[in-house]
Amino acid sequence: MVCSETILNGESLSGRRQNFGFYSVLKFAVILALFGPVLNASAQEAPPHAVKGSVFDAVGLRGQMWSTNGTYSPLEKGNVLSQSYFEQTASIYSTWNNSVTLTPYAGFGMVSDTKGYSWNNKIQPSGGIKVNKLFRYGVISVGTAYAYEDRFNDSKAPKASGRTDYILDWFGWQPLSSKTSRFPGSTWAILGHFSPVEHGNLIEQAYVTQGFVLHRFNRAVVVPYGEFTVGHDSQGFDWENRSISGGGVKLAISRGQLYSDLGAGVVHETRFNTGLSANGLKVFMNVSYTWHLFGRGEHY
Repeated sequence: MVCSETILNGESLSGRRQNFGFYSVLKFAVILALFGPVLNASAQEAPPHAVKGSVFDAVGLRGQMWSTNGTYSPLEKGNVLSQSYFEQTASIYSTWNNSVTLTPYAGFGMVSDTKGYSWNNKIQPSGGIKVNKLFRYGVISVGTAYAYEDRFNDSKAPKASGRTDYILDWFGWQPLSSKTSRFPGSTWAILGHFSPVEHGNLIEQAYVTQGFVLHRFNRAVVVPYGEFTVGHDSQGFDWENRSISGGGVKLAISRGQLYSDLGAGVVHETRFNTGLSANGLKVFMNVSYTWHLFGRGEHY
């Protein structure tokens, strides 16, 4: 899952303020990110199909990993954030013409940064189960899991375990792997309780990016892009309540199940609770990969 990142020097975990005025706006933004792409289905590409044949057909073992690295917060100049996530699923049941699947999974996430903020230096293994609704252009998942979170830079409240509950989505259009695509883009959103250390904290995050294919090389694509990220939580942590918008250019490579890009851009960040804002340079490198154990590539 894509997660919260950072706050300014000197702000503590206990310093929290509510932002009820923004909450209603965030709910609208999350709903739009979850269901807005339904209005543009004709521009999408089909994701992998779920288990085919009988609803109790052979188990599909699909996995994924992603890693993001870069400078994402203009309010934290020079702070380099690295996030990685690994997940292995087992699709054990499908229905509705294989558009709904049931998938137990095991996941492992880790985050670190160069400035040592506790919420950005942690590991979080988890195991649970989720229900996935597959569309022609993306997926919506509802899940529950048991997770252990260790914020190894925090000596006061670094560890906790407990149940997590969430709903998340991902939608993409005009993928770079298609040579006819000119306007690649994607969006994701997540809503739920997914931090055991922040017990009871309802967190909402959403992201959208839209690009334009400027030039294609043999294997790489030059893509100018724009992006917008927004977040909110119920306990008022400063690093959860913010928006980041901007744009830049990236060099992207898509080969089969492997995707990578690197680029730079200019972004503007606003923290809703403190009112602080800043502009800055974003430099980043991203990698993602999906796999299907035993060659069962048709399974989600």
